Amino acid sequence: MLYMKKLLLLFFVAVFTLFASQNQNIADEKRTIAVVNGYKITKKELDRQTNMLMPRSFFHSTVTEKKLKEVEKEALEDLINKRVLIEYAKKRGYKISQNELEKEEKRIKKAFGSQKNFEMGLKKANLTYEEFKKELRNDLLIQKLYEKEVKTDLSEKELKEYYEKNRYKFKLPEKIKLRVIYLRNDPTDPKGREKALKRAKEVMEKLKKGEDFAELARVYSNAMSRIKGGDMGFVHKGMLDEPIEKAAMKLKKGEISDIVETSKGFYIIKLEEISPAIQLKFDDVKKRLKKELKAKYEKQKMDKILKQAKKEAKIVYKAYK
Repeated sequence: MLYMKKLLLLFFVAVFTLFASQNQNIADEKRTIAVVNGYKITKKELDRQTNMLMPRSFFHSTVTEKKLKEVEKEALEDLINKRVLIEYAKKRGYKISQNELEKEEKRIKKAFGSQKNFEMGLKKANLTYEEFKKELRNDLLIQKLYEKEVKTDLSEKELKEYYEKNRYKFKLPEKIKLRVIYLRNDPTDPKGREKALKRAKEVMEKLKKGEDFAELARVYSNAMSRIKGGDMGFVHKGMLDEPIEKAAMKLKKGEISDIVETSKGFYIIKLEEISPAIQLKFDDVKKRLKKELKAKYEKQKMDKILKQAKKEAKIVYKAYK
């Protein structure tokens, strides 16, 4: 999927920061990778887009052949998506005036600081000035499409209505604070279960005599939490293995469970505190909600446009399908 952040004028950023092969074979650069409505996507374009997508963590390390192929396939899909969106926008009458083009070009050149730096940037990205202008016009065209058919602004009223209809989504679940003593069943020992169960029973006898749970956890538990007296902190439903969670949810504050067996060994649980579920207020979630809904609705619109644009387009893959 060609996300909007890849569409909205990131072309000049690539000129700033991305590397490109300076010594590529000219014939290889012109090799056709795919054809979209008669437009030939070349190896040169694919390499440039691949570089833009390449994770920064790979910039100074060796990229495996498998990973490179994965990124190249994604890059090709992005290029195809971009071409079909350009055709889609043109068919619907969107145009970029010379004034709009010049204004954006001026802004980009200003960001470079000087004409010399701008020209060096084009050279580094393996772009001619004419290629730069053509791509800039295309990016502006897609931005105009976004502004007219994709961009979504949500009012306070719309956000509030969504919140009220979906209040359950904005609720912090009930949490419980636990201490746990874990007696490990050593799978390499034929008597591992027997030994672990024996230790668990020893602990239970001491607990029944009133000995301190935290101190027993420090002495007996095989979990890292033993250094904190078995303190697991607050957990909510879904965070624990099912047998442990089931036993913990039955406890009342201050109660200690029976011995709980799992495939890993035996557990003894103490419920120390219960934090009830909390309904978040609208004002607390409004900012996040607006951002998430905007992204969701815009993606839905863009997916729909892309689907229609591809339906109208003729796409021929020459490689990397």
